[in-house]
Amino acid sequence: MNFASEHIGRKIVGVGVDIVHLPRFARLLEKYSPLDPVGRSTFQKITQKFMHEKERAHFRDLLAEEQHLSPSLHRYIAGIWALKECSLKALCCRISKHDLPPAQVVYSRMLYKTQNSAGVPKLDYDKMFGQEYPKYKQLSKKYGSFFSTHEFLVSLSHDKDYLIAIVNLVER
Repeated sequence: MNFASEHIGRKIVGVGVDIVHLPRFARLLEKYSPLDPVGRSTFQKITQKFMHEKERAHFRDLLAEEQHLSPSLHRYIAGIWALKECSLKALCCRISKHDLPPAQVVYSRMLYKTQNSAGVPKLDYDKMFGQEYPKYKQLSKKYGSFFSTHEFLVSLSHDKDYLIAIVNLVER
């Protein structure tokens, strides 16, 4: 069974789209280079606002492999930003914005980007979120089963200076 056939007939309950200008992220990485001891601290402060720890760890691994700030690292950071923006838009189609934590918490604590064995990007809910952040226990209580009955289908695409992300929130 291929990806399309296993998703046919599933109900879409939320959609989000975002486009980013890649040179913006290239400038961010150059100005606050994670390779430079002076820039590293600021870079970490910035990425903690929109990247989950798992994404930051993966970025460190990629950086160690490449040893320089490549366009693929720019796309990685930009892709995470765009997916997080999309995810919040998609969630707000189904969950009241008043019930959601602030965007920064959704971006950096609740959701994280991974990929499957074929390299297809995925957006996952951190199952430890409710336990690690008791302040948002009400969200877990009210929507606890939501993340087990729904999933994000995501797509990232880039061309020259732009990257676009699309997130569909669907019933499993």
